Amino acid sequence: MEIVEAAGINVALVAGRCAGADFGRLLEADLRIAGDGATFSAGGVADPVACAVRLTRLLGEAAAKELLLADRTADAANALRLGLVTRVVPGSALGETARDVAERLRALPPLALSAVRDAVREARALTPGDALALEHEHFRRLIATQDHKAAVAAFFARREPAFTGQ
Repeated sequence: MEIVEAAGINVALVAGRCAGADFGRLLEADLRIAGDGATFSAGGVADPVACAVRLTRLLGEAAAKELLLADRTADAANALRLGLVTRVVPGSALGETARDVAERLRALPPLALSAVRDAVREARALTPGDALALEHEHFRRLIATQDHKAAVAAFFARREPAFTGQ
């Protein structure tokens, strides 16, 4: 397994077997892309309790128990169905897919991308009212940025924006 960073977003790429420490690292990634021949197992993780917490947040209780308690190995298709990975591509296309994802991420406004990633992570533990307040907080901060002004100007000029992260 390989973790690629693009615009502050961690993308996990899994071509073959993902178990143990790699499985733990997979759960921390923002996006998880698997080749069609990839397999996933929680067996051998250093801290099974931490893995259980992360896996439950990611997949829900039933799927987490199935993987952890039954020591089940999931193939790429089942990992996608469970929500363990966000996309499955042919193994031969994994590198090209990683480059495409990285290019698309780098084209997005970095401050907004970071805010979205953080909001998604925080939303799991928030009430709906607190989540809405967090959304408004991010909106108020982002609308005042140079990137937002560049996006609005580019929209009206019918051109692609140039984001600076400011």
